[in-house]
Amino acid sequence: MPRHLPVIYLARAVLEAVTPLSISTGSPDGAFDSALVRDANALPTIPATSLAGCLRQLWREIPDVTDVDTLFGFQDGDDGTPSRLAVSWGALLDSRGRPAEGLLLSGEAERLQDPLFAKALATLDAPDYRNRVRLGHRGAAADTGKFDRVVLPAGNRFAVELRLHAPADDPGTDWDALLALLAHPGLRLGGASRAGLGRIRCVELHQGRFMLSVRDQTQAFLGLGRGLDDYAGLEPETLAHAGVDGWLTGRLTLRPRGLWRFGQGNADLEDRSDKAADLLPVTEEQVIWNGNRGERTGRMLLIPASSIKGALAHRMAFHANRFAGSWADPDSDAPAEPELPAAVSALLGEIKGNTDADEPAERVGCLFIDDAFIAIDPSAIARLMHNAIDRFTGGVRDRVLYEEQSLLGGTLAIDIALDQRRLTDRDGADAARRAFEAAIDDLCRGRLALGSRTTTGNGFCDGELTGPLADWLIATRTSQPIEEAV
Repeated sequence: MPRHLPVIYLARAVLEAVTPLSISTGSPDGAFDSALVRDANALPTIPATSLAGCLRQLWREIPDVTDVDTLFGFQDGDDGTPSRLAVSWGALLDSRGRPAEGLLLSGEAERLQDPLFAKALATLDAPDYRNRVRLGHRGAAADTGKFDRVVLPAGNRFAVELRLHAPADDPGTDWDALLALLAHPGLRLGGASRAGLGRIRCVELHQGRFMLSVRDQTQAFLGLGRGLDDYAGLEPETLAHAGVDGWLTGRLTLRPRGLWRFGQGNADLEDRSDKAADLLPVTEEQVIWNGNRGERTGRMLLIPASSIKGALAHRMAFHANRFAGSWADPDSDAPAEPELPAAVSALLGEIKGNTDADEPAERVGCLFIDDAFIAIDPSAIARLMHNAIDRFTGGVRDRVLYEEQSLLGGTLAIDIALDQRRLTDRDGADAARRAFEAAIDDLCRGRLALGSRTTTGNGFCDGELTGPLADWLIATRTSQPIEEAV
């Protein structure tokens, strides 16, 4: 213990993956392009560096707190200081809410037969994954850019410990601000955090303060259990998931007018014994908790955030060009291929074709859209038969009949968050807001379709955006929405 830092703050928390988690090793595993980071038991885990790095980034947004380098440490050549914050690795919880700490051997190894642990171990050979395509600098799919990303299902929980060293006269301001970050809407770990993955929330927290220069408190600290789920000697703490300055959250509720389907799944929704349909909705499992008991939900319909984001990006580009008066050249022999409008890249980020010394070659987006799930309603499943069409004659191809499985109706609820701090006048904040508002208006009025087979009428919805994000769009409105065509 540093003599000038005799106070120790300690917290043990349970973190839940609100959306699927993809903390990758950075290397392929031979079959897939990515692999999850795992512990000694081959269970998925949260590396301490991932959590500490995210907390460090969010700390920069908080006013009137200790400098980030002083609290989290830094290294600059021979100059540097160690971090005052220690973060443990996240241990996966079983169905009874117990973390897998250390290497489970002998009798303890039987715990690996737990339903949640067994599912996590089964993903070594048959992981849940997302098919993705690499985007070029114009925001469109690049040639030979297909890849996959392995994910851990939403709902899985992890136990972690945070420990902060502080001076004797510390008022606890930094510690309170640090714990509040566990309820921050920007607490997102792993890859594709702006495409629906990695959102984390704290569901349980116990913490304590110990002055090690006082004998009784030293004994209390030494008497703490070593387990991440041992809360004896710590006080329960409730974190309010309230609004954060500079962040706007909202919920997009959509009600499909007719048929809809996202992605290409690999399991028939009706579990038919005969041949499954050729085109299937994509599904994934979740973990749900009732108190300290967790169980797998089975397959649920997945609404990938990347599908919502892609449709909005395309429509935002249209509106941004419309507001700016940037039209296609009617005298041009070839179709124009414009760069992604600045209003769109301000919200969604960009990767530029070359590096400029005065401007970064890439920047992250400030709009976060979460994956969403919906339970399968057997009465809403529709099976449609189609004939393949010959591209040359326009007629029906002989003996090429296929079947599609889609959904009818339902309600889709998608959570959205906006880091307003990243939007500046230099980025064209007002133009970005106007384009985003117009795209959301199109989506909620049935002028923009989502998912597959949109050219045949699928995926059109009615809906609304609610929450502080919607209030901000309305309060700063400078243009009239497009009216419904009569």
